[in-house]
Order: sequence, then C-alpha cells, then structure tokens
Amino acid sequence: MDRKKLPIGISDYKLLVSEDYYYVDKTDFIRQVIEEGSLITLLPRPRRFGKTLNLSTLRYFFEKTEGNIYRPLFKGKSIEQWKDFDKYQGQYPVIFITLKDCKGETFEEVLLMLASEMQTEYIRHDYLREHIRQENYLDQFIRLQNRKATPDELAGSMRLLADLLTDYWGMPPLVLLDEYDSPIHVAFDKGYYDRMIGFMRNFMSLVFKDNTDIFRGVITGILRVSKESIFSGLNNISVFSLLDRQMCTSFGFTQEETDSVLDDYALGDHKEEVKQWYNGYLFAGITIYNPWSVLNYIMYDGVLAPYWVNTGSDVLLRHLLADGPSQIRDGVEALIQGEPIRSVINDKLAFPDLLAVARNIWSFMLFSGYLKASDPVMLPNRLYEYKLEVPNLEISTVFETIIQSWINNGPVKNDRLELLLQALYENNMPIFQRVLNEFVVDTLSYYDTSGRNPEKVYQAFLLGMLASSGAYEVSSNRESGLGRYDILMRPRDLSKQGVIMELKVYDPMFDESVEAVLESALRQIEEKQYAATLRAAGVSNILKMAITFDGKRVWVKQA
Repeated sequence: MDRKKLPIGISDYKLLVSEDYYYVDKTDFIRQVIEEGSLITLLPRPRRFGKTLNLSTLRYFFEKTEGNIYRPLFKGKSIEQWKDFDKYQGQYPVIFITLKDCKGETFEEVLLMLASEMQTEYIRHDYLREHIRQENYLDQFIRLQNRKATPDELAGSMRLLADLLTDYWGMPPLVLLDEYDSPIHVAFDKGYYDRMIGFMRNFMSLVFKDNTDIFRGVITGILRVSKESIFSGLNNISVFSLLDRQMCTSFGFTQEETDSVLDDYALGDHKEEVKQWYNGYLFAGITIYNPWSVLNYIMYDGVLAPYWVNTGSDVLLRHLLADGPSQIRDGVEALIQGEPIRSVINDKLAFPDLLAVARNIWSFMLFSGYLKASDPVMLPNRLYEYKLEVPNLEISTVFETIIQSWINNGPVKNDRLELLLQALYENNMPIFQRVLNEFVVDTLSYYDTSGRNPEKVYQAFLLGMLASSGAYEVSSNRESGLGRYDILMRPRDLSKQGVIMELKVYDPMFDESVEAVLESALRQIEEKQYAATLRAAGVSNILKMAITFDGKRVWVKQA
C-alpha cells in the first residue's frame, strides 16, 4: 500500500491533516485542556515532543470563523467522540503566539523578533481594525501591525488583542503561548536576563493575570521558570510537568503508538532496537518515546542514529556542565557507566540559581530531556528525591561524547574552591578566611607579593577564583558612588546577596595593626558609597568585606 508522508518538521495541524501526512491522533488533548486544566495551564516538555503541534491543534479546534471552516479537520479523529465536541468546537477566537525563534545576541534583537511574531498575529486579525472605536487603540493596533510599537505597547500587545477580540466576537479568546521560555534561555546565556525577565513578566501577566477577557490560556516551554520571577501574581495557573499525571501521554509517543507506526511502515520487526534507542522517557511513570527520533528513524529506512540531539542549541547546558559544582562531574561519570544517581528535583527553577547546587542542574537536564526520573521518595523536608538515569541509547551517546567533552574542556573544578564560594554565600568569614589563606599559601610566591604593587596581584588572584561563580557577575575597579571599588559581585538573581570587597596590604612598618587596616577598608566602602551600584540595580542585601594581605597571610572582616 501507499504509505503516507512522514510529518518531519510539520507543526501546523491544518497542513498536516489537509496534506494527508501520517498523524498519531493526539486530539484528546483538547478534552484534557478543558476537563483537566485550569484557566491558565503551563505544560513544560522537552523540545521536539509535539508542543507546537498540540497548540496548533487547539487553535484549529476552538477558533471561531465565518462558516466554521476548520470543523472538517477533526472528522474521524478521537475528539469527535467527546460529548462536548459541539459545545466547544469553533466557538472561540484564538491568539496563537510562538516564541521558539525569538533569540538574539541582545535584548533589542529579541524584541524585534517578538514584534514580528505579534505583527503576524495582528495581521491575521486585521478584520478588527474597522470595529475599533477608541482612537488610541486603533493607533496601537496599526503600530503593532507595522512593527512600530514601543516596548511598553509590545508588552501589552496580547492583552490589547484579547480585549479587541472579546469586544468583536462577544466572547473571550483562547490564548496560546508556545515556547515562552525560549527568549529567557538565550537571555541568560547572553547576559540580558534581568531585562528579559522584566519584559516577559509584563508581557504575560497583562493577559493572564486576573484577566476575565480570556477563555483559557495554555503555555508551553521547557522549564517552569521560577514563580517568584516570571509568574509573579498568577494565582490561577496549573503546572503539569513531565512528572505529573495530567496530560502525560499527550506529548511524545506511547508504546502502543510507536508499535503502530513501525508496523505501518514495515519496520515492526525492529521494535526492540527502537525501544533501546528512543524510549525510556518516563512521563508520570508512563514510558514515552521521542517522536522526532522515531519518525526520523523511519524516514532513514531504519538507520539507528542520534537524531534528536542535533535539533537544538545546547549552549546553556554546556555552560552548566562545564561550570557547575564538582558533583556534576562525578554524577556524569556514574551515568555513563549505567549507574543511577539520586537527587531532589526542583521544578521551579530560577536561571540565576542553576549553578548554585547540583540538584538544579540535574533538574534542568531532566526537564530538557537528558534524564528520566523514577522511584520518588519524600524526604523529611517534604521534597521529593528521584532516581535519575540516562533514558536510552540515543542520549547515552550524548553523555559518552558531547557531555563528557564539555566537562573535560571546562574550567578545572576543585572542592576547595567550592568551599570558598559556599562560605561567601553563607557569610561564613572564618571559613572564607581559612580557605583563602590556603589558596594564597599554595599558589602565590613571595616574589609575586613583594613587588611594587602587591595589592594588584592579590586582586587579580581573587578575581580569578570568584569569576567561577555562575551566580554572580564579578567586576573590579569600576566607578561607584564617590570612588572605585576593588571587587563587586552583583547577583544574577537580584533578591540574593550582593558583595563588595575592599583589599588592602598590611605593612607592619607603617600600619598600626591588621585590625586598623581592616577597619580602614570598611570605612572606605561606606565613605565612598561603593554600594550605590548594587542598590541602583535593585540589590538590597549587601555584604561589605575588608580583606587584608601580608605576604602569604590573609585576614577578612565584614561590616
């Protein structure tokens, strides 16, 4: 028999059905959104597991059009048996935005790409123009259609469109936001995270927070970015990750679905090989196959190869593995040997905290599709610890080659450096002083520290160590307040502690005592108002430190 075309890279439901591509029926997802979801539903899943296609399916099912032109797309599909099919099909206007390609070197570049996405959606709803009664709304509408809107207008663009659709159709729209965290991933890597988070918080909250002018909101992405940062104030949101039962089979292929597609393409004799290579993902304990890999395996006539791993950028993962805590290296080695590891999983990640502890990196890898989780155990603190493993042979090749090389080529990690940084995070000055003194004794020579400007040597030495902290942006010798600080550590998460360090060399011939030098350094921080830069950035918790050196001896004091 003639076999249908494989939908490789097809994420538009209408195109897939009308062009008669092979389709694994996931239309029951529509019912689940209504019966299992809430007003706002966030569905984090790894890339290439069908997020965009599922949102496209929602669009064509619910979208209200003249003559209900999309109804035939669901003929013969499982959703047709739903008791509420006629109640919901073709009954609501829809806003559909995808941010998966909104990536750039700068914040401004991303805004231009996002403006282009909004332009497309505003042009799709061009019929609204003739019915806008308020002149200022009409002006904004036209500017958004022409990509001339201000950043504030762009932030409010989804909300404005929702209001206009509600006014025109007499009912609120379904709002679909695909890959909401894609710009945030890139922003964190490129250094404009705070600006991006600020924009996305407004962009999303204006339409999703306490807005009666939407019927439902469905959001997809890879991670649930910390509620404290981007979902602030959204008390009407349900989050169903790959650890949750709800909608767990709507993304990816189940065992039955995979067996069926292999049989349809005369590859039923290879099910065991395909299982070893591409299954192993556990969504709420149910085995799920990577659909992208399965379809590519079929397209390439049964060639077993790592198809999924080459479909996206892993820059952030590369950074986390190379710069993360030393436990990551040990964990990867164990995983490569086929041994599981155990870790608490944090499903509310904040990007600035990814490097802080190993469990955050393991969590990122789980939700990104590089690990599977099973055997949850609740700890006394009510957090859940999971057994983590490599899901299949495809991902095993990633661990054995790519990931291992990233770690091996990354900066050298040692436990003593991590102890130093941990002491700093915890304001433990005795430990910080002891470990720093050990580094100075083991690393610096008296020749280094007895030159014409020993303070610069100590400063460069300390900067080199502090720069390995991914939780901070470290700078030196920049103007702040009434002078130039020696070292300033600005937290990527502005709610965390910032640090100012003033370094001085103790000279027994001229200085009264070490204590006097330390006090002088602390006074300088206050008198010169070095904290001004941190306060201007929104950091209120500031640690002020004096560090005094004499040859290979170090003393530390905090204000």
